[in-house]
Amino acid sequence: MSAQLLPNGSLNAQSVQRWMQTNRDIAPIMQAIDTMNNTDASIKAFEALPAAEQDKKIDALLKAKNLQEMANTIIHKHGWKSVGEYMRLSTKLGNAIAAYFLFGDMEKMTEEQATQLKGKADPAVLAVPRSDIDFVKRNEKTLQHYIQAYGAGR
Repeated sequence: MSAQLLPNGSLNAQSVQRWMQTNRDIAPIMQAIDTMNNTDASIKAFEALPAAEQDKKIDALLKAKNLQEMANTIIHKHGWKSVGEYMRLSTKLGNAIAAYFLFGDMEKMTEEQATQLKGKADPAVLAVPRSDIDFVKRNEKTLQHYIQAYGAGR
């Protein structure tokens, strides 16, 4: 059974549910992709590329590691257009969870402490739209497992 292809670029209950269902299946693919960018600089450079360029680099790596067929099966089963689309939603969700924590922490600080924390924060986290932070807040119970994993890594 193939999932219906739907836009997965925004955080909504359906896209996040699909993301959660995909996680376990795609773990071996993500481990291979993680070897592609092993420094903060290379990760940032990759994330700065247009989506089509990211997808080309991912496809080339998957071909080289003989994982493309497996990846395509997983992606299509869960209704994603590409591994890159899944990864971009992962990044968006990760940044939203990080922003949820950051802005939650800042509410409990003095203005000076909050300013210092903001100065150290990742610009991508600071740029998360309020709607994404609100989504994490509204869906905290559903996302609890992922939020706890994020919190443990802080």
